[in-house]
Amino acid sequence: MELIRADAGWKKEILRFADEVFGTDLPPGGFARLIPDVYGPDAPCDGNHWLILEEGRIRALLLTEPVSFVCGGDVLKGIGVGTVSVAEDARGRGYMQLLLKTVKEWMKKEGYAFAVLSGQRQRYAYWGYEPMEVCLTMQLEPGNGKHGLTRACADGQDAGISFSEMREGGEEETSACRLFESRPLHTKRKEQTFARHLKAGLCIPLTIRRDGAFAGYLCESVRNGEPRITELELADPELYPAVMKAYWEKRAPEGFSVELAWYRTREFDFLEKICGRYLLRQGHQYDMADLKEVLRFFLRAKKELFGLSDGEWSFRVREEEGETALFSCSVKGEEIRVRRFSEEEADPAEWEKAEEWEKGELARFLFGTASFVRHRPGIPAGWLPLPLYLPSADAV
Repeated sequence: MELIRADAGWKKEILRFADEVFGTDLPPGGFARLIPDVYGPDAPCDGNHWLILEEGRIRALLLTEPVSFVCGGDVLKGIGVGTVSVAEDARGRGYMQLLLKTVKEWMKKEGYAFAVLSGQRQRYAYWGYEPMEVCLTMQLEPGNGKHGLTRACADGQDAGISFSEMREGGEEETSACRLFESRPLHTKRKEQTFARHLKAGLCIPLTIRRDGAFAGYLCESVRNGEPRITELELADPELYPAVMKAYWEKRAPEGFSVELAWYRTREFDFLEKICGRYLLRQGHQYDMADLKEVLRFFLRAKKELFGLSDGEWSFRVREEEGETALFSCSVKGEEIRVRRFSEEEADPAEWEKAEEWEKGELARFLFGTASFVRHRPGIPAGWLPLPLYLPSADAV
């Protein structure tokens, strides 16, 4: 048995192996079509896979793709873990445990603050992954369009709205990428592959025009005949109702759903008034390797999005290595500080005063739905939940 980090020469074998393991769970065209930015013909597939080999043949693999959040001048580096594959006749040998252990050690060494994946919760909880996002799915039925959207656009603003598939390498791709990057909190993407990136999960990136001029873009996913908007950005937010009505009339007359980060309050306020129903749910699973850096980044992002009241909050948490640490968070004006102390370094009175958390429970409370329904004393009002949301186009 041999563990390696694969170079580009392994691409063909990686695709063959992964397509074979996932079999009928994949669409026609396999992973090359499902995640074209990682596995498509022009993707290098170089250095982003860990492989376990037996006699030169792949027996297990996983993908580690860089994923970063950006807020102002701050960048939070992480990795997306995906394409988790073990040959059927190699299962039970501990290969996936070895790969996950290797990735965990490697990401800390390389300075990645977090890892994110999708999958069965209990399977990955052993390695520190917890469901931590808050996602909204807004469902619009035909009647919501006929009555709600029609009334919202009674002034005819939607008349000049059109949709066309975004061309790779076209001017609209550049405009869409720059629009995406203008948001106060976003992921890091490459301008030259922006349209291809949006095609993950069989999505179709659509350019939105108003009277022929670029107005924004959206990602459309159609599964089992049900259209879904997974991402939408507009140069003029006032056009949102008009775009919703035009989309309903031209592409989804039988209804559609919209995926939202919970902090997209403007869009939520509009859709909540007219949708048939909406769902608040957990999203991806994360392992926070550098909790101090993650806290500092997302407190700053929350301040950028909503503002934060001045205050302080300290807590203790048992880390994966078995050591308990004290974290002290403070906001004063524009200054945000997060400090970590071992028991030997901490003030004894502060140590005893701070509430102790299990790491998984803490992670879910900081970023998940728990803080919506449970109040914990000592946490400054408005600090939680923190604005963690990974668009589906960035998930691997």
